[in-house]
Parts: sequence; structure tokens; C-alpha cells
Amino acid sequence: MKLRLDKFTLAVLAVVGLLLVAAVITVNRGSTPAAQEYRTDDAPETPVVNAFLALQQGDIATARKQYSQEVIARADEDKSYGPLSGQTYYGGDSARRLRLIETRSDPEDSNRAFVSIAIDNYNTGGVFNSGSTWTYERVIEVVREDGAWKINVDEFFY
Repeated sequence: MKLRLDKFTLAVLAVVGLLLVAAVITVNRGSTPAAQEYRTDDAPETPVVNAFLALQQGDIATARKQYSQEVIARADEDKSYGPLSGQTYYGGDSARRLRLIETRSDPEDSNRAFVSIAIDNYNTGGVFNSGSTWTYERVIEVVREDGAWKINVDEFFY
């Protein structure tokens, strides 16, 4: 007994097949994020963005330049914690994106500001490699030191 399919059934099977191929391509296609570059502008956000990028890239020397002398002194004194003190920095298996939310100047001190950030974390895995996303927000104090803005808290973007 030979199975015979009419034209309508063949058309439906072809459309379903094309949809399956399109779905597989869409799910498995990885988007390559645009290469981010260090900022050079004189803004309170600059050291935050630069430290985030440097730590993600494992560029500890550049990361250290984004922090105040006070933070660097603490890191050099306590070698047990943080990438600035020589510890290995491991950002995890997630792709991360930094978003700048708001920058507020200190009304009483023009050499101090607060940068509100959000870091979006994307993990792969799950059904159809769908992964998960979560966001955490922080406020980072920056100070003007030696003519440039510097991060003045122990923030390593873990």
C-alpha cells in the first residue's frame, strides 16, 4: 500500500518544515555584541564604564586606573579580596551589559557624584537554550582626583 499525499497536504508539510527551520535558526543564532571601547570624556560615568569593560576583559591594569587612591590602598592592603588586589576575576558564564541610569552631582561637593547603574546578566541554557535574564542596580560614588573622575567604592561588578 503506497501512501499518497495530495497537493494541499504537501504544501502544509512544506510550510511546517520551513517554520521549523526558521525557528531553529532563530533560536541558535547568537547575536554578537558590538565591540565596546573605553571612554575618554571627562564625565562621572567614564570610570564606571571603563572599569566595567576592563574587568570583563581581564585588563586589571586599566581597571585599577579607574579607582581612587583610597580604594587602591585598601585593595593593596587586603590581598584576600577583589581583582584589584591580585585575585583572579571571574565574571561568571553570563553575558553582561552595563546601563547608565542617572548621574547626580553632590550639591555640597562639586568633586563628588553618584552614578546609578543597572547590570543585565544573560545566561544561556534551559529549553531550546533560552537561558535567563536578571538585572541588579547599584549606585556608585565617584570623586574627582588628580583632575579625573575615579570610583570611590569597592565595586567590582560581580
